[in-house]
Amino acid sequence: MNNIVCRSIIFCCLLLSFSSHLQAARYTGGVAINIDQNVTFNFGIANQGNRTATVWYSNNMAIAIEGATASTYERATMEKIVALMAASKASFEEFTGLRNLPLNGSYRGLPTIQVPRDNNGAGGLAAHGVFGLSVGSGLFNPFYERVKQGDISIDQVWLYEMNRNFYKSGSNGWNAWIDWACDGNNSNYGYWTVGFNNAAAFWIVDDLGVGLHYFGKDYARFRQDHKDELDKYLNNNAYNFDNVWATSKLPWRNGTINTLMSAVLLEWYDDLGGKAFVQRLYQQIENNPKLRDRFDHQGARDNWYRMVSRASRSDQAQYFENTLRWSISSSAKAQIQNELGGDNGGGGNDSDIIIEAEDAQLYGLFKVGNDSAASAGQYIHSEYQGNYYGENVEANRAELSFTAPQAGLYALKGTTYAPNNQADSFYIKVNDNPRQIWDTTNSSVYEEMDVNYRNETNQVEIDISAGQHKIVVYVREDGTRLDRLRLVRIGEGNGGQDDGENGGYDGIPRSITIEAESATLSGLFRKGSDAAANAGAYIDSVHNGQYFEGTASNPNRAQMSFIATGAGNYLLKGTAYSPTQSADSFWVQVNGGTIHLWDTLATAAYDEMDVNSRGVSDTLEVQLNEGENTITVYVREDGTRLDQLRLLPLDGNGGGEEPPIPEPEVNLLVNGDFESGNSSGWVSGYSATTTTTTSAYSGNYALLSKDRSAWYHGPKQDVISKLNVGSSYKLSAMVRMVSGSSTKIESRLLTRDNTGHVWHKLGQVSGTTAWQELSAEFTVQASGSLINAELYFFGPDAGNNFIIDEVSLTEQ
Repeated sequence: MNNIVCRSIIFCCLLLSFSSHLQAARYTGGVAINIDQNVTFNFGIANQGNRTATVWYSNNMAIAIEGATASTYERATMEKIVALMAASKASFEEFTGLRNLPLNGSYRGLPTIQVPRDNNGAGGLAAHGVFGLSVGSGLFNPFYERVKQGDISIDQVWLYEMNRNFYKSGSNGWNAWIDWACDGNNSNYGYWTVGFNNAAAFWIVDDLGVGLHYFGKDYARFRQDHKDELDKYLNNNAYNFDNVWATSKLPWRNGTINTLMSAVLLEWYDDLGGKAFVQRLYQQIENNPKLRDRFDHQGARDNWYRMVSRASRSDQAQYFENTLRWSISSSAKAQIQNELGGDNGGGGNDSDIIIEAEDAQLYGLFKVGNDSAASAGQYIHSEYQGNYYGENVEANRAELSFTAPQAGLYALKGTTYAPNNQADSFYIKVNDNPRQIWDTTNSSVYEEMDVNYRNETNQVEIDISAGQHKIVVYVREDGTRLDRLRLVRIGEGNGGQDDGENGGYDGIPRSITIEAESATLSGLFRKGSDAAANAGAYIDSVHNGQYFEGTASNPNRAQMSFIATGAGNYLLKGTAYSPTQSADSFWVQVNGGTIHLWDTLATAAYDEMDVNSRGVSDTLEVQLNEGENTITVYVREDGTRLDQLRLLPLDGNGGGEEPPIPEPEVNLLVNGDFESGNSSGWVSGYSATTTTTTSAYSGNYALLSKDRSAWYHGPKQDVISKLNVGSSYKLSAMVRMVSGSSTKIESRLLTRDNTGHVWHKLGQVSGTTAWQELSAEFTVQASGSLINAELYFFGPDAGNNFIIDEVSLTEQ
């Protein structure tokens, strides 16, 4: 398609980079399954009611077949089919962004595909917005035979019907933005739904690396049929939107309007970035004005033009008007030119490297948001809840890969939106350099700024080589929006030899926190949600009472990659939840070394413990390399939950050169570790009881705040004699709830100067029963003289008790 071009060679490289980065894990074979015979199952999708069936099911997918027994189908073949259907569902979730659909008929609470003998005469049946489809045995049995013979190809009807599940319908369905009545009849509508149904079959099988089967036609033949349909239109200049796309009958008799729609979707998929393009296309549908009615042809054309331009990152006016022969309004073209024009609205040029934040690989709390004021109509953020995250939290991150076409010195710029002064910072890391604090412009509009590192006066300049690089942005204050990054080449540099401000890690081992849900999961492992878990999530496998050996061939694993700033020996701690005594262990392996059998605490609560190795009396200590490391956790007894891992440095002698010994930091607080056995130095702020407890994070004692009648009641310490105006300080504390959970546990500094009292919010975490580090860095400010200063801890709702330990305040 000659009319569709990338904005620049740089941009094309970026598209290829992102497309590769987003490629899903391909279908790799069968999975372990269970078989339940002679069950009563409701084949409700085909309105067949309760019938006797046999169900083949894995940890995340079931297939119920009417009238079958366990011996009707070969187990090994059914393992492949169940895995193939589960992989198809996962691929649809990645393309559309729609996850956790309600279930339309299920077995054991699992997504279920129904295979009745009589499917009401239809090849397949499915509903919109709920997961579940029905395919008759007349189609299933030939599919089974092909797979049994080694032909791993999916029938188009399976994917056609599954796409219905993943296509939003109703008054707020996608057709309200993109579809139109194809003649004067208001009901002659919904053709783009079918267009997506057909096109999705191609990009799903591409994603999985399997074949496609369509009533005797293979993938190539079925694809060519669609290309031929589009060529009929494109090669006749007399055809245009008005005489083809807006009528219910094509000028040629052997086609349908939805086939033409499928064909153009496939052409865009082929030429504009593959999977990454389609993912952005889905995200862009609702980022447009809704159509006035089903006859708003101009609105529909404009929306398609906006969507494809934004998803391709290139103004497609020429393609839509000259190739498709669709007229586009001047206002829509002006909008896209403003968003994606020659300088992309940010003063750039063709030598700049522009990275849209929504192209990042997102983890943890990060998600994509829509806003027509943002570049390309989207941004990334975490929901604003007033939370703060420390520098060691890895889970909430956005990884932005990019290709630099030439080496050089680049200025790093970012476009951000900060809704308030509690949501105006990120952590940022370039390649393998240390993480830095980036204070964004405090403004509720999208503004480009020079990326800065806190306490450094100069803008960030990075010296990089030609080729592939990565910038990682981490949530620091939730709610801060990132729209895009731009790298402006400002000099020759040093060929990438001085990559970033600090040139690498500083060799000093530091504590590392890894949220389990950030792992790459394989086999039976899955993510789960629980407000009591750290960051509200955990990983586990469904508890079926099964046991798995701890060899390297165990496919049920969670792999966690992380960075250590210095080599050394580390104490490994884990927060786990064991629902029963038959679900209280994992296998764990560090950097491909010995696989240890870890017996977790046999309690149905999220408790942190030292990770152990059965048969070894000492606590497990592990050796980490400076830079990249990997921990792999394997399922041993299914159903055991893993919430979080922490690594605490024991020394700096694990490898490489001896790290420098830092100057000892002086804790400015009185009795910050509470090992005095009393609460000296601390009093109750407002009304509460402040006393010591033996439920300590470390040592023998911690501080308990109870009898609290308001959220702002908790312990405080007078620090007026410790602080100097203009000086910077770091606060660190370990905190947890005694029971239950709360929205937050936070720390604030109350100061009084010549203008009165001011509250300064320092740090905040979600309140759980697991220990969490609450940390903050701040500079003391005052108008005139600083008269009073008090450090407070509070936050949970009235009546909820919390504990603090290891509280330190140090001058930086």
